Amino acid sequence: MELSVSRHPIPYHLPIDSDGFKNIVTDGSIATKQLLVFLSHDVYDFIRNQSREYSPQEIGGVLLGQYCIDNDTRFLIVPTAVACDLGSATPVSIQFPPEFWQRVEEVHTSEFPGLLRIGPYHSHPGYGIHPSGTDRTTILNAFSKPHHISLIYDPHSDQIGFTCWDDGVLKTPSGCFIYEHKQPEDLVRQLMDARPE
Repeated sequence: MELSVSRHPIPYHLPIDSDGFKNIVTDGSIATKQLLVFLSHDVYDFIRNQSREYSPQEIGGVLLGQYCIDNDTRFLIVPTAVACDLGSATPVSIQFPPEFWQRVEEVHTSEFPGLLRIGPYHSHPGYGIHPSGTDRTTILNAFSKPHHISLIYDPHSDQIGFTCWDDGVLKTPSGCFIYEHKQPEDLVRQLMDARPE
């Protein structure tokens, strides 16, 4: 499933202070002293549209991005995602079958080497952005490193939020920064080149 290797953040300018990033807005309250998440507007729109199209069923997939640091501020830049269109979904659950993880591996290796699997995203149609007990088990078992998050979107309330890790403790949902970039393909290439292994 997910790599168990703990990653170190790469030095990178905080998007708020970078010329290439534009129209950065916050969606929800941003927690202080917590990992920041900068989510591409394209990925945000994709998750919203996918959630609304398939509601009341849950949807999901995996986020790909880069784990960064600027001075003491740790953050993620998430420019792309891989949707799960395999397996089964209900209004309260979604399964990611082995075939999906195989496809994620293929897409990750061939198209986005250098990016990291940041964590899963999925929808909660009508029941908020807090992770369920099953979500917590999934996060604890497969995405438990400091650079891992779980993103949840509720299409009924139009809310998005994420949980992250801090010294082994799963933090409650916080909002995201939604960004656009002047040259998104160049940004992806730059983020991949920053972590060549």
